[in-house]
Amino acid sequence: MNKSKLLLPRMAAANIRKNGSTYFPYIGVSIFTMFTYFVFDLIVNNDLMEKLPRASYAIVFVEIGFGLLSIIMVPFLYYTNSFLIKRRKKELGLYSILGMEKKHIGVMMFWESLVAYILVMAAAIPLGLLFSRLLFLMLLNLAKLPVDAVFAISPRAILDTLVFYALVSVLNLFVNLVQVGKARPVELMAGSRKGEKEPKSVGLTIWSTMGILALGTGYYLAVRAEINSMLFADFFLAVLLVIMGTYFLFTSGSIALLKHMKKRKKYYYRPENFITVSGMLYRMKKNAAGLSNICIFATMFLITVICTVSLGLSMDSIIAYSYPRTFELYFSGEQDEELLKAVMEKAASDTGVELADYLGWKGIPHNEVYIEGNRLRTREADDNIFNSSNVLLMTAEEFDSMEHGQVNLEAGEALIFSRGADFGYDTLLLGGSQWRIKEELAECSFGKKIENEAVQRDFVIVFATSEERIRAAAGLGLGEEQKVFRMACNPKGEDGAIDAFRDGVAEALADTAGYVTYGDYRQDVAEVESMYGGLMFIGIFFGSIFLICLLIIMYYKQITEGFEDQNNFEIMQKVGMSDEEIRGTIRKQIRLVFALPLAGAILHTVIGMNMVVMLMAALHNYEVKLLVICTAAVCMVFAAVYAYCYKRTSTTYYKIVRHMN
Repeated sequence: MNKSKLLLPRMAAANIRKNGSTYFPYIGVSIFTMFTYFVFDLIVNNDLMEKLPRASYAIVFVEIGFGLLSIIMVPFLYYTNSFLIKRRKKELGLYSILGMEKKHIGVMMFWESLVAYILVMAAAIPLGLLFSRLLFLMLLNLAKLPVDAVFAISPRAILDTLVFYALVSVLNLFVNLVQVGKARPVELMAGSRKGEKEPKSVGLTIWSTMGILALGTGYYLAVRAEINSMLFADFFLAVLLVIMGTYFLFTSGSIALLKHMKKRKKYYYRPENFITVSGMLYRMKKNAAGLSNICIFATMFLITVICTVSLGLSMDSIIAYSYPRTFELYFSGEQDEELLKAVMEKAASDTGVELADYLGWKGIPHNEVYIEGNRLRTREADDNIFNSSNVLLMTAEEFDSMEHGQVNLEAGEALIFSRGADFGYDTLLLGGSQWRIKEELAECSFGKKIENEAVQRDFVIVFATSEERIRAAAGLGLGEEQKVFRMACNPKGEDGAIDAFRDGVAEALADTAGYVTYGDYRQDVAEVESMYGGLMFIGIFFGSIFLICLLIIMYYKQITEGFEDQNNFEIMQKVGMSDEEIRGTIRKQIRLVFALPLAGAILHTVIGMNMVVMLMAALHNYEVKLLVICTAAVCMVFAAVYAYCYKRTSTTYYKIVRHMN
């Protein structure tokens, strides 16, 4: 009795060992996947993350990345399992013919899944514990967080990993049991060699139409993307539609191409072309799934790497745009700039701090102004705060003082400067008054102009006299009593010296009439660097995962097709097909499928660049030229790596079809 109970578990263990060429790659892929999941879970659930200063942004982005990773892993593991069960069908059919009932086969498959689960967890968790500290230090370094922290092991992360892979294993086991349970023994015996039926023309038309609509809509969303509250929702919708369109078009489009080749009799009835076209046509459904997955993972890799490299190279530009000056003094009313500047310079001299990029300006600011054509107005009940702009109203005299120059304005004239897109009108309406725009300035000391900043544009508007400025301010519900004075600069020196300078200035100005407070933005700059460091960590991590998943799919695709084509090539060899003709057939097949995923991935990336530009702009990365250069460079490097990997995997394919062990 005991021996009979142990028979199926022993058979399961023996099956895994004997089918090592099929099982071990699947187990290796699962180990890699669960190692990745476990490491991310360890970082997310580490108590230290919440205690570290400036870590809030890194925590948010790591949690988002972990959620996306969990979603990606389920279909990926399901995809690799589909190759495994297809290779096992002949063996399972033989068991059934020899008299083993399907319920016993099901129990044996359960034990196989359990053994595989134990092997994967026994390897993934120790590897995760070994390398998680290294990856955590990488996150700390990129996010510029303290590296003298102790990394603790989270029991919850271990439990999460065990439960997650258990759920995936149950899903795969259920699918396998359904496939085996529904099939007859003869069908199982032929299952590993069975190809797909040639799709009918009606189905081909439907799939093509669905693919064109899905891909076209996704492309439309990407090309027409704008920086607004729907940007991220549109991004995920566009990604989903492009994935669907890619799958449908790879299936229908590739079959249409093969059918066209088949109709060309002079081309089709050549030995090397006949094998390539006919072989691919009758299993294109499965082949197209592999190609579309390669295309999708390649696209995800390209966009992830492009964004990560662009962010890394644009960090200084992002900081300079968000915080052009890290120290600022706030005053209300009229002030003597020279006197206050002397106080600040004395404090700098006393503490050994150098003052750079000094800027002083006077005017009436308003932080919630809405633009309707050439009209500026205050906020109304149904306005979205995210669509507001900042406006600074200045006189010509105040503007001359800030710019150390001279402007000449007549009554009814105004100058305007926009940090974002141009205002673009010849006249300006404020309240019931109108001004003629004499000139729209291309540069201003107040801030750097960014053409593709479309959300919150900062405006400087210059009027000829204080009376005209008062009239303009009244149109926004403001008065001369809202006039302010600001002094800003970048203190250079040790942090302790800058702290002493800041405190010295605040103490010296404490009793000054109109003094409000100071702003020390070094902490804000550190938080921004921490946020982008967390983004770069996720980009590097996900880019690596996408590339490895891509290579795994390519490998599985080649070995699976190799086993499927093995018998066909054996027959062709027996009827006189030479090794050179076989190699020619393989080269044609490789060329046929090589360019499709690569071309599709590059096309998706190029079409999606407008949306990528908008996403980068939402993160204050406005270096569009750099982004274009990164796109071209990453695509070229990826194409070279992709070609090399396909060449290597095609060698494996050839060895399989030629029985070269």
